[in-house]
Amino acid sequence: MFEKEKCIIVTNNDKVLRKYQNSIKIKFVESYEEVLITTRNFIFDRHRLLTHPQASSLKPNQTPFRSIIVYPSDNTNNLDDVMMIEKAIEVFEKFRKIKEIPKYEDKIADDYKTIDLSIIDNVIPRL
Repeated sequence: MFEKEKCIIVTNNDKVLRKYQNSIKIKFVESYEEVLITTRNFIFDRHRLLTHPQASSLKPNQTPFRSIIVYPSDNTNNLDDVMMIEKAIEVFEKFRKIKEIPKYEDKIADDYKTIDLSIIDNVIPRL
């Protein structure tokens, strides 16, 4: 088990922020890409991934929202996490070259926020 108070959620989803800001540390950023880069920075600073950076079946150019949970680690050998986040950034860039993330109307954007939140909601009770 992990100590929930040590976890950090990196997100650009205001629904995640509002729901968890009083119980878990949140690093709120502006874009999907910033979520990935900020997560990579945490991994380089000896954190490990608790959620997969590509969780869900949505392609990176379909949804504008992503939340990833990281946890501090004394283990300096986190090569698997480094490779996973680097691959996620590579995939994001590949899909963005094919098609940029659309600017969705509020109702559709809210649906994508809800999908992202549900992924986090499924992990939090297991911490």
